[in-house]
Amino acid sequence: MKRSLYRERDYAFGQLMLTIRTHMGLTQASLAQRLRVSRRAVSTWELGSNYPASAHLKELIVLGMRASAFTAGHEEEEIRAFWRAAQQKMLLDEQWLSTLLGRSPPSRSLVARLSVVPVPAQPAVPVREALGPRVEWGDALDVHSFYGREQELATLSRWMVQERCRVVSVVGLGGIGKSALVISAMHQLADHFQVVIFRSLRDAPSCDALLEGCLQVLAPESLAQAPQSLERRLSLLLEELRSRRVLLVLDNLESLLSEGEVLGRLRPGFEAYGRLLRQVAQTAHQSCLLLTSREKPAELRALEGSRTPVRALRLAGLEAAACEYLLTEHEVMGSPEERARLVQAYSGNPLALRIVAETIADLFGGGDQPVPLWGHDHLWQHHRAARRAMGAALASGADGAVLAGDPARAGDSG
Repeated sequence: MKRSLYRERDYAFGQLMLTIRTHMGLTQASLAQRLRVSRRAVSTWELGSNYPASAHLKELIVLGMRASAFTAGHEEEEIRAFWRAAQQKMLLDEQWLSTLLGRSPPSRSLVARLSVVPVPAQPAVPVREALGPRVEWGDALDVHSFYGREQELATLSRWMVQERCRVVSVVGLGGIGKSALVISAMHQLADHFQVVIFRSLRDAPSCDALLEGCLQVLAPESLAQAPQSLERRLSLLLEELRSRRVLLVLDNLESLLSEGEVLGRLRPGFEAYGRLLRQVAQTAHQSCLLLTSREKPAELRALEGSRTPVRALRLAGLEAAACEYLLTEHEVMGSPEERARLVQAYSGNPLALRIVAETIADLFGGGDQPVPLWGHDHLWQHHRAARRAMGAALASGADGAVLAGDPARAGDSG
């Protein structure tokens, strides 16, 4: 498949690659050595600009199984999903997969060529007691790396748990880390709720479809008996929010908003979401609706306040220490001054820094020697390339920043 370097990146596959490698505890260079490929090859996979050959993909899956990189009990479905995401021309070898999963003694030919350093298995997720919350994670991302944001997490905890806010919005530029923050908060605060539901609005589902999906979790019997009207479904949802403590997370609300001079206005056809937001914000209940968006929805602006049950947290860029950790994890070298200048150029935007870090790795092919980030005119090309990549991420629906390092667009909502 011929792919354009900046306009057709497969960010979903790149994220899967990065997640699996991180769970294995390997750097790009270490993984490349085990697969006998160049580090640049691994970098292009994680950038979503190329896919592994079938043989390398098999070896990568074997490594992942040996390092417990796939979720215990769900290895088969995750391997199948990974194979599909890698856009392979060959079908998955069922006999090979059965052997790998232990349905028969593992074939030494599967792993004989691999020299694998044992990696500690990921700790098993503890099974919750019967009295614990019911958690419906939906398509929430696996946040394998989370940098800083201690103060923001503390603020969310105070608003959601101590002050019992009905609606909390996390607002900020694309790529600034809204989804990662919210998902981290979900994990930390789940025990304070009886039911936790995560739903992404990236594909712009209708309000009817969203309500039906939530009610299938909260009140399937009532949903089956209720008339198929928006009013009745909204009423059922509010009854559930009153009767028990529910955390409902709606990610990527900006997918429902119109572009134009009036910010935060819902697109034609999605006006029902305005009713949902207003009623959840204005009706007395014991639950919390947690949103992420690049813009504040207009329906909530007049209801927000420091003493009201409707709050908004605007995210800025990461602090310097968190940015330094991110760059170190992505093996970007250079002097402290050069790294600080890179952070400043991208305003601490974590997605922007990740993209430019991967672009630098792609250009220089490794981090064994300090990367001369500045002082050469042609290096500015990788900044322009990274900004084009971020634009492509935004166009594809990823939570990406547009021109995050361009002063002329510094005030854009992303």
